[in-house]
Amino acid sequence: MSRRNKIEPLKKNKNKESIAMILKLFIGTLAVFSFVYSLREFNNFTIISFEFLSFIFFFSGIIIASVQYFFRKNKIEKRLSIYDFFVPKIFIYGSICSALFFLTNSYFSTDKEYIITSLIYKRYKAYKSSPNSIVAEIKGVEREINIHNYNFEELQEFNNIQINLKNGFWGFQIIQEIKLTK
Repeated sequence: MSRRNKIEPLKKNKNKESIAMILKLFIGTLAVFSFVYSLREFNNFTIISFEFLSFIFFFSGIIIASVQYFFRKNKIEKRLSIYDFFVPKIFIYGSICSALFFLTNSYFSTDKEYIITSLIYKRYKAYKSSPNSIVAEIKGVEREINIHNYNFEELQEFNNIQINLKNGFWGFQIIQEIKLTK
């Protein structure tokens, strides 16, 4: 076997490894942005229970990671640590699927907006860089809502909140606009 034939397979492997690393870096970055986007949507715009969001996160992460695990265990690698494989995959694919849930709920939603007026139950003062928040009842559920446009002294003057909502594609309401009323 000549020297030329020995070098070519090494170059192909290095090229495949570099493509795999770039792909892993891209998917990891996408997962971090998806996680931050999901937290932002959950805290500020979409009315959804934390339990349901956790179910979407873990269920989708476990399903996708299980498919990859059994494929890799049977076809490519024989020794895989379950913990080392599943934990990152659940975070990565759970974050991406949660963000896809919020994106589809928002972009495929109906355009009908409606207004709900509710009493303000509690007011919370901002701590450092966090916004002021209030607790109001929306569709029978008490929900903490961040208020960015009012300082805490102005917030004390208002007793009601007027919320413009629209129904999302998956049936979860999306907060469009918030107005405080006396």
